[in-house]
Amino acid sequence: MTKPNIVKKLKNIPLFYSLNDDEIELLASISKVELYPKGHTIFYEKEKLDYIYFLIKGAVKLYKVDRFDSEIFLNRLEENSFIYTVSNLCVDDDPLGVFYSVEAIDECQILLIDVKKFKSLFMTKPEIVKGILQESYQSILQLQYILNRDIVYDGMAKVAYKISNELELFNSMKKHEVAYCLHLQPETLSRILKKMIRTGLIEMKNGKVEIKNLQELKDIYE
Repeated sequence: MTKPNIVKKLKNIPLFYSLNDDEIELLASISKVELYPKGHTIFYEKEKLDYIYFLIKGAVKLYKVDRFDSEIFLNRLEENSFIYTVSNLCVDDDPLGVFYSVEAIDECQILLIDVKKFKSLFMTKPEIVKGILQESYQSILQLQYILNRDIVYDGMAKVAYKISNELELFNSMKKHEVAYCLHLQPETLSRILKKMIRTGLIEMKNGKVEIKNLQELKDIYE
């Protein structure tokens, strides 16, 4: 990707809204864009990363591997998302490396920004630090959801949350993909959806879920 196109992408990232044109040009000089094919592992858990990763196009999954080599799904990120949390910019050295592995679900276009150069050039700017704190807060909310999904919520609550908060994404995915993301068996997901239809919470039109009673859906998990 050419530098002018990288500049255009950078200007559309909220974290960098406070930068002027010269600063954006400087940021572009320490950035590059890489393409990753579907199924490619972008980085592995515990790696020490030299770049900030921002997903321009595509989708990725975040996962861990347990001691039995079983994959544990954590989260799915869509385009216009930081993949590697920018909160790591607040520490001089991260002894643990990244918490998870990341794999491309689709072909992905990812913006890479040199971490060391970014710190030396931009970490003294209050608006950038404020933006990093806001991004860190969003990461905490994502972690809260993952904990609720995997520890607190039962199957019905998992599906109700997904439909209530991510309906477009839910409908764009195949049912076995949704089941995988929610740590459910496909048969269990089908039973839950049928129950929601019977009780008037949702309906199905042309294979897509439509919400009929949002508040009652929320009551299941709140």
